Amino acid sequence: MGAKYALYENPNPKGDGKKQPLHARIVPKGTIHTPEIAEEIADSCGYSTATTKGMLDALAKVISKNLRRGYTVELDDLGSFSISLKCRPVMDKKELRSWSVHFNNIHFKGSKKLKQRLTAIDLERDSDAGATSYSPEQRKGRMLRMMDDKEYFTASEYMRLNGCNRTTAIRDLNELMEDGRIKKLGHGKAVLYVPVNKKEQV
Repeated sequence: MGAKYALYENPNPKGDGKKQPLHARIVPKGTIHTPEIAEEIADSCGYSTATTKGMLDALAKVISKNLRRGYTVELDDLGSFSISLKCRPVMDKKELRSWSVHFNNIHFKGSKKLKQRLTAIDLERDSDAGATSYSPEQRKGRMLRMMDDKEYFTASEYMRLNGCNRTTAIRDLNELMEDGRIKKLGHGKAVLYVPVNKKEQV
């Protein structure tokens, strides 16, 4: 079973209402977590699921440790991990001290072999996903930002905010729940989506 895609219209940078070209993007089916990955590896290699999960956890720790030491970490068949930094803009290096330079983000670059494996991907148009002006990440970000001033969201409000259909809205909201960013309260037509506070995320 292949991946599905949908067509998205990029936001108009001029804001003049002129229609923008459509671009194809993958429609995410959800998120695969470590336990599922460990089980798949165990099934294909003969190791126990617990052993495989322990190896994946150890790998994550080794990658983190070496990134902290300033290395780029490269896994031959997968790709390379590196980190970026952030600091305030200065004109002279003497204006900046080490304590004002901070971690910014982790960057992953897929290996040539991984890219080759994906060139033969089977793609199918998602008939339920209509064209929208926002990518999945943009839609989710718009709602999360509004939740700073709003106690809850409904699926209908999410649809109106992002101009998407119910299938797309529910898929986005489920992914946000999987990521631990929001939680669902109520049942049926009375479902509300509320933000997860930092204490709950720990």
